Amino acid sequence: MSKSLFNNLRVVLLDRDGVINEEPGPILTPEQFVMIPKSATAVARLNAEGFRCFVITNQAAFARGDLSESAFQAITEKMQHELQKAGAHLDGQYYCPHHPDWENGERREVPAPCACRKPGTLLLEQVAEEHGFSAEESILIGDSTSDFAAASKWGICSIGVHTGHGGQDSKVKADPDYWQDDLWSAVEFLLANAS
Repeated sequence: MSKSLFNNLRVVLLDRDGVINEEPGPILTPEQFVMIPKSATAVARLNAEGFRCFVITNQAAFARGDLSESAFQAITEKMQHELQKAGAHLDGQYYCPHHPDWENGERREVPAPCACRKPGTLLLEQVAEEHGFSAEESILIGDSTSDFAAASKWGICSIGVHTGHGGQDSKVKADPDYWQDDLWSAVEFLLANAS
């Protein structure tokens, strides 16, 4: 009997833009939020298999002054509505509103990195602490090098998808542990190899 590739997994951490929804650029209005085909159904499959799903997303448009809390909430409500139509749900969403070069719509004179912006791991640590799971029980699915680097720093496996940035953003030097075409195929791969 072959050993499962992913042992003891019970939590899937998802990047948002480029994984769940299309990423033509920063998503600033609900109208710009367009689901990637089958991504909602992929989340529903994870839900049905008992996985908990959390979104971990960088939202630098806050720091640049382009995104308000109310607009972000409206975008989140649209995402939740689209997921619900497929019988899917998220167990939580965590976001970093910072950018090292911007604050309150003004360019900083001196860059100020934060620990919660991926590739930082603070949000991953926070969701794990607040929801009672360990790094060993989780996996991250993302489209950017900062996703893969955050997963690696926190010591978890990552699956990269070719939607969104598809790892071509060149922010940091990092690769995922596995590549799949999109969230749907990443979930198929995960479920086929989970114990």
